[in-house]
Amino acid sequence: GPSGTVASKRLGAEVSVGGGLGDTSASSPDLEAGGLDADVVMAMVKRSLYELNVPVYEAQEERGRTNTGAIMEHMKSIASSSKARRAHGIHMALLFSATEDGVSLGKRRRLFLLSIMITVFQSIVLQTIVTESSYPRCMEDEDCRAGEFCGSTLLFGRTSPGMCDDCMWTDEGIWNYSEEHPHPLDYAATFDNQIYVDKQAYCNVTDKFPDRCDHLVHNQDLLSGAGYFVLLFVAVVTLIPVVQDLDQASDERVVMDARGGYGPLYYFSHVLRVYGLPFYVTAASASLILSNPFTSQEFLLNGLAIGFASCIDDMLSFFFVTKERRERVEEVVERLLDEQDRVRGWKRNRLHGVTLSLTLFVTVVFCEDLMKYFGGSSHTFHRVDGVWRTPCGDINSVLMNFQGVATGIVALVRAVFNERNITWRDVAEDFGMVFVIGFFAQFLIPWPGDLLHFGN
Repeated sequence: GPSGTVASKRLGAEVSVGGGLGDTSASSPDLEAGGLDADVVMAMVKRSLYELNVPVYEAQEERGRTNTGAIMEHMKSIASSSKARRAHGIHMALLFSATEDGVSLGKRRRLFLLSIMITVFQSIVLQTIVTESSYPRCMEDEDCRAGEFCGSTLLFGRTSPGMCDDCMWTDEGIWNYSEEHPHPLDYAATFDNQIYVDKQAYCNVTDKFPDRCDHLVHNQDLLSGAGYFVLLFVAVVTLIPVVQDLDQASDERVVMDARGGYGPLYYFSHVLRVYGLPFYVTAASASLILSNPFTSQEFLLNGLAIGFASCIDDMLSFFFVTKERRERVEEVVERLLDEQDRVRGWKRNRLHGVTLSLTLFVTVVFCEDLMKYFGGSSHTFHRVDGVWRTPCGDINSVLMNFQGVATGIVALVRAVFNERNITWRDVAEDFGMVFVIGFFAQFLIPWPGDLLHFGN
């Protein structure tokens, strides 16, 4: 073929120069006769063949460089899209839609209210978990934990099913000296005499610590070094979704300022997400852990359960918002956010998350000690006769009151070190809004869950 002909010509030239032979068609015996070494001939052949294929090699190298560049650009694209996807969920999509050009005031308010209702729904679910864990439903006394009996519900006095409460409330002496601060449920008046006597007899046998919460004492005695380690791990991992939600809320505030959508409804939604939802996530996590045996398995399972519940808003985004809509939102958001905004929010939110993790850990480990400072019934007994009693019902008080104090401290720190608060008036307004959220979280959000749990 043509390639062979060219190769033969080049080989002949090399032989002529190297061996002094002018005949390029010489056969092998003639080459050997001229004294040309066979190894030299093979080297010449390889060199000639390489020169023939240099354009092919260069084309292959160029294609390799092109493919490598394409791969690198593709990887950068994936990294960029991953960065965008981590940032925002259903709330950003709603707020983005509310601030688009041409949106009416009525539609804007409805979108803001929908964002608020999503957060309220999550909070109600988490609060219901707190209530159910503190006062489990029961049919018989044996359904309850150690040191508890099956009493009637706080609403309507239902006994089948009833709810578990501390055996301390079957002691007639409790009612004699606590008339000034009565318990909301006087079991002696609720049950007929025989049932009340049976409850007393059951508690006299099973209640090992009449002035303390038996199952809490038992669980804390079981806690080992490995349990402390796993508990601390779960306290951190459980609240990672909360920190991610705080990142989203920080980005949303920057975007709302840039798009002119900052108003009372958005501000309420923002503060509720930053302080209200983390409050309930921490309280629900602690309540599940405190209501079950203190083992590594229970710690992990309860932590995963609450982590799932706190990610509902992100799941709603993937379910209701189209891919095209999400991509459009992400493009605008990435254009509005600068690195300085991300760094500032990153620091505040991690500090907030660490504080919540420590609060969860301290609540579980020192719950009985905290009852003396944050429990309702414990203070009542101590004021009457100077004796500290820690009934199981005060676990719920600790979850609400202690978590509330921790949230208030975090809110003050965030308000003082928020670069957007220029004057002390801005700090006072930012911090003062937390009390509005506190009232909302303590008195309004618990009602749906309490009504469903205590009223049925």
